[in-house]
Amino acid sequence: MSSPSPKLEFVSTVDASCRGSLRDVLLSAIPAKGGLWVPAQIPQIAPDFVERYRAASYADLAEAVVAPYFAEVLGPAVLRQLCQEAFNFPVPLVHPEGFKGTPAERIAVLELFQGPSAAFKDFAVRTLVRVTARVLGDEFPQLTVLAATSGDTGAAVTEACSGVPGVRAVVLYPRVGVSAVQESQIARTRPGVVALSVDGTFDDCQALVKRALADAALQGRRPLLTANSINPVRLIAQVPFAYHVRRLVAAGAKVGIVVPSGNLGNVGAVQLARRMGLPIEALVAATNVNSPLPELFATGAYRPRRAQPTASNAMDIGAPNNLDRLLAWREGGPAVEAVTVDDATTLDTMRRVRAATGYVLCPHSAVGWKAAEDLRARRPDLDQVVVFGTAHPAKFPDVLEQAFGDAQASVFPFALPPPMPLKVGNDFEAVRAVLESEAGFR
Repeated sequence: MSSPSPKLEFVSTVDASCRGSLRDVLLSAIPAKGGLWVPAQIPQIAPDFVERYRAASYADLAEAVVAPYFAEVLGPAVLRQLCQEAFNFPVPLVHPEGFKGTPAERIAVLELFQGPSAAFKDFAVRTLVRVTARVLGDEFPQLTVLAATSGDTGAAVTEACSGVPGVRAVVLYPRVGVSAVQESQIARTRPGVVALSVDGTFDDCQALVKRALADAALQGRRPLLTANSINPVRLIAQVPFAYHVRRLVAAGAKVGIVVPSGNLGNVGAVQLARRMGLPIEALVAATNVNSPLPELFATGAYRPRRAQPTASNAMDIGAPNNLDRLLAWREGGPAVEAVTVDDATTLDTMRRVRAATGYVLCPHSAVGWKAAEDLRARRPDLDQVVVFGTAHPAKFPDVLEQAFGDAQASVFPFALPPPMPLKVGNDFEAVRAVLESEAGFR
């Protein structure tokens, strides 16, 4: 990897004159002139980077990938400690048995759900909390992390923030559409965490968070920091996923990556890895019926919509947060495809894969698997197609019941105490009142 820039800057996707440091980005989730923060310069990898790190631990690989973004600010020793703490769980590439001799033989699942919240967002949120505490902790001894979640972000935030001195977390989630397991993870009683069950959709929760982040009176009393994927630290923390895939396959192999996509953070991270020079021959954003992305790519027309509940609930997003970044990195760069997989096909895919192999996909990974099958049919030249396995299937017992008639087809690995959320309407003043009273603003 190239040496870190001596003055790493971030710029707005809509106005390159709007620039900021890592500190500025952490304190201002959205640039003053709109758009999203992206690195002003994209570092380039050395041609032999993957081979040099082929046998390294995931934590060591991740450290090398993110060093150009964070090492200059944090220092090499702190960055090393951060990565060793944040990435201390396995990240296996699994080839389900039973597909030998078929096109699906070349499809594998990267299991990103082996962390404490059983979802891929552990990587990003654990990194974000640690980077934020290091960069802002001396200046602001009390920090409030604010997040909207369709399921998995909230669980990762509560795990990462609970009990951390000087840090409180406020998490908003939709009352309908989050699984019972996810709600238990988000809304169990934990020190330093407030969970709000909102009478609305994820998009409503997201809009409430954005309004709070833009509230000058709130921000003037204590910094409100976003844990959602609009924060570029989260996205950068996910860039190593693509490098990990690349080093787990044979040198010179042609690789496609399929990302189950809602807010487009992971697919943006893979595209950023490609813009850094990583050879990934195909990239597909696999969405459910809520996403406007496939239509946008097909027609050029962007039509956000109000999300409707589906089996792949964490992807029930009709106005994806990271669209601006993905479009910025797609323009003039490697191609990105987008496809839609409906609920009937998702459930059928779960059944087919389990019947053939015994492997249980979560509904989001099943969306990715179906898209991977279609990619293999279109691109027989690809030696390997990798699906991002984004969450443990046991987080979705209702969907397992739909697919298999068995809610226990997969067993959740951790204890689940009953949820204890605060219930609010789709009402900013109610959320504001909670921030003032529960998050220590008074």
